[in-house]
Amino acid sequence: MPNAVLTDLAKAIEGLFYSSESDEPFELLDWVKESGPMDQGRILRLGRLPPSTHVEIHSVEEFFQELTKPEDWHGDPEKEAVRKYRKLVEVISRGLTVPKVFRAGKVKVDIFIVGKCVDGGWAGVKTRAVET
Repeated sequence: MPNAVLTDLAKAIEGLFYSSESDEPFELLDWVKESGPMDQGRILRLGRLPPSTHVEIHSVEEFFQELTKPEDWHGDPEKEAVRKYRKLVEVISRGLTVPKVFRAGKVKVDIFIVGKCVDGGWAGVKTRAVET
């Protein structure tokens, strides 16, 4: 039987895109067999990135602050995106402990949102930003 949080995360990211200079989909991260702390080195290894890649760590609240904030100018697509982001934050908060956001890279930035599963291991979602 699949891990319930993985199922919930997969539903939450369905049709969700992260907008920067490109619109990138989210992918599920199934690292439930991993143990030990999640740190910059482990993110680089699991993300198959060079060890010299610059990594920043942010809180989930900080990362999603603007994405979950409704604005007066939002049309229907933006309102739907805010709703989906709020649902994703809810799933992360409910299903994962110690969630963190790891931003790896400088121009093409891999974004890993990862937390510890209640029954062990790690899970989360990944997307990418292009920031020139």
